[in-house]
Amino acid sequence: MKKLVLTGFLLALSGCAAWQPKPRPVPVTVPTLAPPPPPLLVATPPTPAIPSPVSAPPARTLWQRMRNGFAMPSCNADPAILRTAQRLTRRPRDFDRQIARALPLIRMGQQLVEVAGIPSEFTLLPLVESSYRPDARARGGFVGMWQFGRSTARLSGLDLLDGYDGRRDPWASTLAATRLIRSYGRQFGDWRLAVLAYNRGLGAVQHWVARYGMPPSQPVVPDWPMPRVARHYLLRLLAYACIVREPERFDVQLPGGQHLPGLRLVRLTAPLDMGLAARLAGMSRRNLDQLNAGYLDGRMPRHGPDHLLLPAAAHQRFVATYAMLSAATWSHFAPYRLHRYAHLKSLHLSEIDPLSLKQIARLNNIDPQQLLRPGYRLWLPRGLHLRYLQQVAPRPAWGAVHWIRRGDSLWSIARQYRLTVAELKRWNHLHRSLLHPGKVLHLYPPD
Repeated sequence: MKKLVLTGFLLALSGCAAWQPKPRPVPVTVPTLAPPPPPLLVATPPTPAIPSPVSAPPARTLWQRMRNGFAMPSCNADPAILRTAQRLTRRPRDFDRQIARALPLIRMGQQLVEVAGIPSEFTLLPLVESSYRPDARARGGFVGMWQFGRSTARLSGLDLLDGYDGRRDPWASTLAATRLIRSYGRQFGDWRLAVLAYNRGLGAVQHWVARYGMPPSQPVVPDWPMPRVARHYLLRLLAYACIVREPERFDVQLPGGQHLPGLRLVRLTAPLDMGLAARLAGMSRRNLDQLNAGYLDGRMPRHGPDHLLLPAAAHQRFVATYAMLSAATWSHFAPYRLHRYAHLKSLHLSEIDPLSLKQIARLNNIDPQQLLRPGYRLWLPRGLHLRYLQQVAPRPAWGAVHWIRRGDSLWSIARQYRLTVAELKRWNHLHRSLLHPGKVLHLYPPD
């Protein structure tokens, strides 16, 4: 997405009352956009923050729903659309794999597009912008699936915090983008112009309309002296919609059928380490980070949004496991890296410990009788974590810090306490490896 002019955006908001969008093939009820649901209470499962479409029958597939929501020119409206679609599907199998990788996010996008009441073509816009990659970056500082710039992101209500970038958050950025596109549609009354406004900026399209008048339905790309990249942008979006309309025409087999799993948003009341969140959800850290790319440092910031986007199955496991303890207790967990073969019974739990062996096994997704290999990362409450540190090396004062001595290095300290250099740097906010004798290193994550 390219630059957005602030004054143009304010004009768009002031002019949206007089225009109503064109009727669509299948009407979609546009609910009032309510504020986010209340935070998740530990004892009760949360309500998904991504609403389900109210008008689509449960048996309808994603692609059928998308086709029924299309409202822009079709494949035969312009020969350039067909040529662009053929170029995009030159290698059909590669195209199928690209769609398969982005499928959960595409379904989430379709749901939010339906809620916003805009045509389903806009579900495919992140394919044009970033191939649906939440971590995508482009020249000019444009970031995320929807390629927001910093000024546009702030204007659209996205948080840009230390440790969190809302432009990389798939759910937050999609919600902001669909609302922005809806305002463009109300401003111009032509979804083609909404596409161009998203690409070139609201002010540029307002200037073209003022100078050349509203474009007719033909040609599909308005016959204005606009940059070539803007023409190609609109054509690519219409070409992706053309492929979804008639996949057999391009030898494409769109993946994902009747039972495509959805995504759920869980709101928490306290920050959580992303490594611990992956363990509680029973999914890989890589997959969790892909769905929650807005968190930059592996941990939710203290004053961040504190939400997680999870697959449906992982959502059920996470909610059940997270309910075992209070939100504040989860914030005091830390990973312990085993240095030898061990069983959970070697933890020597006392009556004051908050968890039983079975509970620790459950939250770590292991069997209570399982023999754990060296290097396994075991997540423990702070008290148990510090007790293990004292067993490994009882010399440091308080058992939770290390007093730096002459000759110490981050590598030697990390090896002594079975930690990693990256963990020591992150927990102590170190940007270099230089240590000063007499200073203190914390051996656990900060509160």
